Amino acid sequence: MTIRDDVTIQKDSLSLKTVQLETTLGPAELSWNGEKLARFAWLPKRAKRKSGLVAADLTDTQRDLIQDVVDYAAGIRIDFAKVPTDLSHGTPFQQKIWEACQRIPYGEVVTYGELARLAGRPGAARAVGTAMSQNRIPLIIPCHRVISAGNKIGGFTSPQGISLKKRLLDLEAGSPTDFKMPQKSNFGKMPK
Repeated sequence: MTIRDDVTIQKDSLSLKTVQLETTLGPAELSWNGEKLARFAWLPKRAKRKSGLVAADLTDTQRDLIQDVVDYAAGIRIDFAKVPTDLSHGTPFQQKIWEACQRIPYGEVVTYGELARLAGRPGAARAVGTAMSQNRIPLIIPCHRVISAGNKIGGFTSPQGISLKKRLLDLEAGSPTDFKMPQKSNFGKMPK
């Protein structure tokens, strides 16, 4: 992959390698701690661009993930379940929730309560909501696929808020114009 002109790379004070790029969903930023993705953010449309490193400072794995993010935003089905992530900022409970969330299939949704049950904490739906709000790697840990009970959209922490969550769910449902809730997932369902 060739790094395009709209990709900017820099190293920040925490020794993270940070990349900014444009996607059809808006500007995004990825930061790696070594080979593990530590942060992903959808940026405000008018975010100040950073400058710094050259494309040669990226590994093949990092270049591939950048391309996958661009492709995902363009409507190509991408599975981010195996992307190595740095979850060290979270509690053990949050890490378990994020790991379970990362396995929710493309185009499917689960409720906060279902995700709590999958993580072995039935009844902890509110704590799951808190974990989702602390997720530093949305899209890769697809918190947009977690909804409220009763098929309600729930919250979403990003500069674009709920409107971006709806766009991501629409993209995955293949309906880019009118919001339609994706199918409820059978992911992790326990047999009765």
